[in-house]
Amino acid sequence: MEKFTADTGNAASESAVQRGVESAGAALHHTIDKVADPARNTVDRVSTAAHATVDKLADSAAHVAERFSDQTRRVTEAPARALECSKSWVQERPLEAVGAALAIGFILGRLTARR
Repeated sequence: MEKFTADTGNAASESAVQRGVESAGAALHHTIDKVADPARNTVDRVSTAAHATVDKLADSAAHVAERFSDQTRRVTEAPARALECSKSWVQERPLEAVGAALAIGFILGRLTARR
């Protein structure tokens, strides 16, 4: 009979140890969650702020690229517009155009002539 009591005592002791291990494990899990939750919140906030900053930078870069493209197009088209404007002026006022060409030629000739 003593053997039966000793086995029962060991079983109770093992059960107490098992409960202690489970309790310690649960406490550790709780502590880990307690520490990890604020870290997750912080990481989420930083991540959201970083994404917002990247979006703003991308929008700004797209706006600058669009403006640069518009300016490039205008500069590229300027000589053609000037030529078209000049052609229409010469066609509308041919005598004035010849007179202006002669005057400009005379002035340039005088400025570049050697003495």
